[in-house]
Amino acid sequence: MNKRNWLVLLLIGAFAMTIFNSCKKEDETETDSGPTEWERSNAFVGSPRNLAATFTLGDVAYVVGGKMKNNELLSDGYSFDGSSWTRIADFNGPLRHGAVAFGVSGKGYVGLGYGADGEESGYLKDFYQYDPAGKTWKKVADFPGEGRVGAVAFTIGEFAYVGLGTNEATDQGYLDFYKYDPKADKWSQINAGKFTVKPAYAFAFVINNVAYIGGGYSNGQPSNDFHAFDGTTWTKKGDLSNSTRDARRFKASAFTVGGNGYVVSGQSLSGVVPTVWKYNPADDSWSDGSQSLPSARINAVGFAVKGKGYITTGNSGSSFFDDTYEFTPVR
Repeated sequence: MNKRNWLVLLLIGAFAMTIFNSCKKEDETETDSGPTEWERSNAFVGSPRNLAATFTLGDVAYVVGGKMKNNELLSDGYSFDGSSWTRIADFNGPLRHGAVAFGVSGKGYVGLGYGADGEESGYLKDFYQYDPAGKTWKKVADFPGEGRVGAVAFTIGEFAYVGLGTNEATDQGYLDFYKYDPKADKWSQINAGKFTVKPAYAFAFVINNVAYIGGGYSNGQPSNDFHAFDGTTWTKKGDLSNSTRDARRFKASAFTVGGNGYVVSGQSLSGVVPTVWKYNPADDSWSDGSQSLPSARINAVGFAVKGKGYITTGNSGSSFFDDTYEFTPVR
């Protein structure tokens, strides 16, 4: 073999080693070798679904209704204490998906969403109260705004708040917010802050009686808005996206654990993603160092029980889920 051929072989070998090492470094970069934060918990005992509603009362979370892969709407409900799932009384309002829910003053509430139940089809504005002591549902005052899906709901002290969302048939977004007084069974409209868009399917979590609302999408783009609300005053926080991060998400799940808010999975500009973003209110900062959810999804429910976060149900493309993952922050 002449020197020229040897030189060609050496160059080919060097190129192959470069590619191999490059791939190896990329693999090592993508490998998550940190402490485990997500573990499988008790599987959700109902049918796989997405767009269910969830609320928490004390150390018990509740998951109600939703839509199956075959588009069947569901009325069943379940409670979860961190160890086991238990069937509760069926929701007795018109069937729907994309509803919101909140827990306040020892009772759970479910309303809004899109229904397909005879005369009650379309975008709904009714609300129903669940009494865990009596194990019964009853109708309460209707939401005073327009019926919608993709709204947010949260509780601060003795009052609940509901707002944002969309009418998907017309692409009409909403910027209104309403306060619910459970003692008076009365809604009142409040100032809605200064959102730059009308986001649907935003996320919300509450830390020390301050609600944080952000993300969602509007006009086909994920929203960059992020606001804090203490029941009286809205405060604009740092954008979700800047030169060093992109925490914009819609149809994501969220919960609060250990004084931090967590936004889990959902959809970004690149598609459905498994990543977890952690928000620290002390310095208005976001970090993505948490372990990713093992199974990426949208339209799931998220909640916290006994100091741990949980994600269950949801869908990813054509797959609908009935698994449950437990999150313990150690990073």
